Amino acid sequence: MENANLLRVSGRPSAYSGSGNTPQDRQHQRRQKLLALFDAVEHGNLEASKLALKTLMNFDHSLATDAHFVRLSKALEAGGTYLAQQMVREIKAKFINATPLHAVAPKTEQASHPYFTNGMHFVDARA
Repeated sequence: MENANLLRVSGRPSAYSGSGNTPQDRQHQRRQKLLALFDAVEHGNLEASKLALKTLMNFDHSLATDAHFVRLSKALEAGGTYLAQQMVREIKAKFINATPLHAVAPKTEQASHPYFTNGMHFVDARA
């Protein structure tokens, strides 16, 4: 097996030592590790799934107490590919449902234009 595929080149020399990483870099790395885990589980690759989960849990120690990831780990250790795939679906659903919605103030037509329409008529809001 050729080891050239295992090497990764980073375009930023300051990131080699792990120091100087911004929270965005760390978040990106976590997201990449999650996607690698999801991909391995979804494709039924048990060994790659175990390795990806171990890598992710070493990177983010808080996942060791997350109930979904604990169950996923047990499913992978037991060799339950189908159960692991179900757990990945649950984890994805959890992430989707937990995504914060950014509160955006509604734009008012009156603020940007003194005239606005109600569908049929133009209304002069300056009056």
